Amino acid sequence: MSYDFTGKIAVVTGASSGLGEATAIRLAGLGMTVVAVARREDRLEALAAAHAGIVPRAADVADTASVDALVTWVADEYGACHVLVNNAGVGGGALRSRDDLDDALRTIDINLQGVIRCMLAFADLLEGSAPARVVNIASVAGKVGIGPAAYAASKFGVVGLSESLSYAWASRGISVCSLNPGFIETEGFPQTQVKRSPIGRFVGQPEMVAEAVEEVIRSGKSEKTVPRWYAPLVTLRHVAPPVFRAVAGRMDRAGGSRD
Repeated sequence: MSYDFTGKIAVVTGASSGLGEATAIRLAGLGMTVVAVARREDRLEALAAAHAGIVPRAADVADTASVDALVTWVADEYGACHVLVNNAGVGGGALRSRDDLDDALRTIDINLQGVIRCMLAFADLLEGSAPARVVNIASVAGKVGIGPAAYAASKFGVVGLSESLSYAWASRGISVCSLNPGFIETEGFPQTQVKRSPIGRFVGQPEMVAEAVEEVIRSGKSEKTVPRWYAPLVTLRHVAPPVFRAVAGRMDRAGGSRD
């Protein structure tokens, strides 16, 4: 589908490494001005120095004031936001005892509430830049419940939020997509145990997700699973639950404490 990236403004959170970094590089290569957002400002500066079109901006998606300040800066500097990629996230969130509560709540705050903060803060700017795109990086764990429980819960929340707002925001000229990666090897998620298991060949790379981000921006579609070989697992959950549970249990054991 035709989509002109040239000259448009994109904001990518969690851009200091992994999926966010790969996405920022890809979108800048397509001619967008990319505001690369993360807490690690030194990483962002290095990224911007290496790639034309990337503008570093430090912010914390777990801090409402920080997100509001980011939006004000983008509005003052560019007067538009055509694409918002909510990628910032953390792993963890296993639920074993009371000692895990703080980690679980932090996981949900960053992974789910951070997306909510950014979407609501950018909503008016996105509408004013319509047609606009929001791409929320969820996870296959948000479709099949594999992995640490609080992590899965946060990603289920992102999937539900994205689906609901894909309907509610369509009339505003904003498409909302839930992009659901499977096992992807990054700095934060090295997938060490998975790569040693029989399903190690299914581990993907960040560039696969960045390519999928480009695809859903072009199409305006509301959901996509990447790599594509995870899609049958999601379907299996709904059409054959007993078979799915057998397969998912093996995957969960192989993954250990990852996403």
